Amino acid sequence: MNEFLRYRFLIDSGVDVLFKHEINGLRHTYNFSDDYFRFLLVSSHTALMRTVASVSFFTFTTTDHVLSIQEMNEDSIFSSYIFIIGRWDEHTLIGELLIGEHKGAIVLLDENQYCDIDSVEELLEDTDLDIEYILQDDIQTLTALLSEEVGVISVLDYSFVEFFENRLVGLTELRC
Repeated sequence: MNEFLRYRFLIDSGVDVLFKHEINGLRHTYNFSDDYFRFLLVSSHTALMRTVASVSFFTFTTTDHVLSIQEMNEDSIFSSYIFIIGRWDEHTLIGELLIGEHKGAIVLLDENQYCDIDSVEELLEDTDLDIEYILQDDIQTLTALLSEEVGVISVLDYSFVEFFENRLVGLTELRC
């Protein structure tokens, strides 16, 4: 945590970082929280995150088996509602809510529930919800996606800082 705060201070003071242009572009496109923006600035130039073995964060580079953070969000059916930031485990993604009452909350997305789905509309078709009404408004759509009836998304923490402090700080394995 102290290392993160030290780097955050440097970034808040105007120190230039790797991928700053890309990070600003993503922030403009998706409008994610200031806390996650700072985390991206800090973590883009150093491997400082200590996380549990299964938690990892998407980066700005692509490997043979891992999409970049840009590719992950461009391809996501949830990109209007959730910014995908990493992986909780093999079948669960971590995201940040982009709109609504709990904007900035960290959520888990169960990939097994929507891996063969091409749109939010298709995902909601199997529910008893009034899809035409729900899809007229992004807030209503997000509320439906968060419902237990759909069962794809669940709130983990209500801010990135809360997630960082409660789930990541002080754990032993180094990953980014």
